[in-house]
Order: sequence, then structure tokens, then C-alpha cells
Amino acid sequence: MNVCVWSGSSFEKEYASYHLMEKIICRILDSGHSVSLVQKRISTGDMPLSLKNKENLKIINISWNEPDKSSFIKRYISSLKYYKVCEKKIKKLNNIDVIFLQSNNTAVLHVMFAKRHKIPIVYNVQDIFPFDALAVGKLSKNNPAFIISRKMQALAYKKADRVVTISEDLAKVLRQESKRDIDIIYNWSYQNEPYCIKDKDNHFLNTYGIKREDGFRVVYAGNIGQMMNADMLINVAKYLRGYKLIKFYIIGVGSNLDYLKKKANENNLDNLLFYPPQPMEYAPDNYCMADVNINPVPKGVIYTCMPSKTNTCLLSRKPTVVSMDLDSDMAKKLSNIDKWTVVAPDDAVSFANAILDIYNNKNLDSYSNNSAQFLKSVAPVENADEYVKILEQTAKKERI
Repeated sequence: MNVCVWSGSSFEKEYASYHLMEKIICRILDSGHSVSLVQKRISTGDMPLSLKNKENLKIINISWNEPDKSSFIKRYISSLKYYKVCEKKIKKLNNIDVIFLQSNNTAVLHVMFAKRHKIPIVYNVQDIFPFDALAVGKLSKNNPAFIISRKMQALAYKKADRVVTISEDLAKVLRQESKRDIDIIYNWSYQNEPYCIKDKDNHFLNTYGIKREDGFRVVYAGNIGQMMNADMLINVAKYLRGYKLIKFYIIGVGSNLDYLKKKANENNLDNLLFYPPQPMEYAPDNYCMADVNINPVPKGVIYTCMPSKTNTCLLSRKPTVVSMDLDSDMAKKLSNIDKWTVVAPDDAVSFANAILDIYNNKNLDSYSNNSAQFLKSVAPVENADEYVKILEQTAKKERI
């Protein structure tokens, strides 16, 4: 089987689905199949070691300049142009048995291309456009751009041979949009076993010289973009500003970073400490050094995407406070995790009090007794094999 992996990202930089795509491609190749990877070339970065010099892996790099991510129009136009370039490249590939399409906002064009060329296509929906733009206020339901793009995406779901998504919450939306069956494969973390990184061995703590006596560590690590509720974080920090030992470690970059820093400065929030993103291999260190991990997810977002940091937080086994829609399937699942607290979106008081409860407990070596087991039960690394099975089931039995 020859799989064309049609990506809108690049292995030259770290992104939310980086380790997922790496593992899926490795498993396709290890299963004796071939992969033609179409990806963006946006920097001078390199492929991950696991994919370097792999037999039966063909890489088609398309040079690309990424647009301003805060501009909806620029991003959409860029996606259209990228599709057109990819179309020409993929037409030249021989004997493609199945296309594996990554989540993107012009999916209908990709799916119709596959149909014209009689190639089965599996669409992997990691986030639901344009509902993600609706959730963060970039579009309204009455906006023509939302109405048109919603219909186009719905057509892609209906016409794709298989649609795979990453949670029951996303699947519920996709079923409503497409009136079809949806496969669910939960995203996994970097490994199955829980992390055990002591302070003395922690890369982040050692890099920045942070000691136990410096205070209680509230950690947000990851993309500081539209899918993170910056106002919630500011309000929580304001609520807890009187507790001088409680420090918020904000690690990462994103479109909301400048706004977050501006608000912190306006409110004299010296309990908010900002740090640059860390190398992917040290992501677990960020969460393991926390006394409590946090993730303020805006209202509605959990139905359009799944915050990737959730899995690594679970494997860290540290107490965690998140906000998300309480009626969501994921909120109900996480509410059953020991030492995890789920509060409603924008309920800053409950969010802050949950952190305060952990702080007052004073047991800084407290670990969840079931978070790692829960993740392993629903999202083990072996989930990558489920993608291979679906691709094998969908691939052309006879080449046309």
C-alpha cells in the first residue's frame, strides 16, 4: 500500500500534532507500506530522527511562507494557494492507494481532488473549522464566511471515504454536520508510562535556576493562542495576587502572548512569570515541575479541538485545574480523575479557589492515583496502529 500523507504542516517545526504524525508515519512504514509525505518547507529545520533515511518514505517539500495567524482571511487565502501547489505535485505521484489528509480549512478541495482521481481518502479531523473560529469570536454564526465555509467542510465530511476524529465531543459535532459514522481515535502522549522527573533532574528548573523555596508553581505550558482563555488567566492571577508564594509560570508563545503581557503589566501582576517555549523533548519537564498544572479553555472550544497538553498533564500525575464546558464528554471524563478539577469556562473564582485548595494542602509530592492509567486506557501510543488499520481498510484493492 502506498499512502499519500497530505499535510498542511511541517516536520521542520514543532506543532501540536507533531509526535502523532511522526508515530503514524513510522507505523505505516513499519507495517511494510510506502509513504509519500507532502509537507510545507518553511524553515531550515530537519526531519525527526525516526523518519530520516527511511526506506519507502518519499518527502515532497513545498516552500511556503506562513501568513499572519491572527488574520482569518490571510490564512484562508494561503490555504487555497497551498492546495493548488499540492494538487500539481500529487498528480505526478504514481500508484497512490489512499490519501491520508490532515485537518485543514480547505478540505473539500482535497476530498474532491481525490474523488476525481478515484483515490480513497481518509480525513483526520484534529480541529473543526469554522467552529473553532466561532468559538474564539473570530466569526459569528451569521457571517457569510462562516455559513459558506461550514457548508464546504460538511461536504468534505460527507464525501470522504472515512472521517477520523479525536474525541467524542468532536465526533458529536461531525455527526451533526455530516449525518454519517465517525471513527474516534484518541490522541496519545509521547509514551504510555507516567513521567517521574524529580526537581534535581528537571531541565526547566535547572535552566532557569528555580528552587523549591522560590514558591508554589502554577504552570501553563503550550501555545498561548486563541484556544487559551487569556482573560481567565489574568482574573485568576488577580484573585491570587495576595499570596506572594504562588507564582504562575507561563511557558510558550502565541498570538495571545502580547495581550497577556500587556494585561499583566496593566494590573501589576508580578505573580505572572513568562518564559519562552522549550524544546519538544523537554515538554514533560514543564508539567512535572508544576505543583499544579492549569489550562483555561474558552467556552465551546472543547467541541472543536482537544488541547494537546491534556495528555502530558495526565502522565505527569500532578494536580491539574482546567476550565471547559461542563456538559462535554471530556469534562465528565476528567472530573473523574483524582486531583483534577474541572470548572466552567470563565468561572475565575472557582478556578482560583481550586488552585488555592491545592496550595493550602501543602502536600507538594501529591500525585494522582489514576490519571496515567486513565490515559493509557483510552489513548495509548498503540492508537497509531488504529490509523494504519483504517488506511489499509480504505486503500484501493486494485490500482486504477
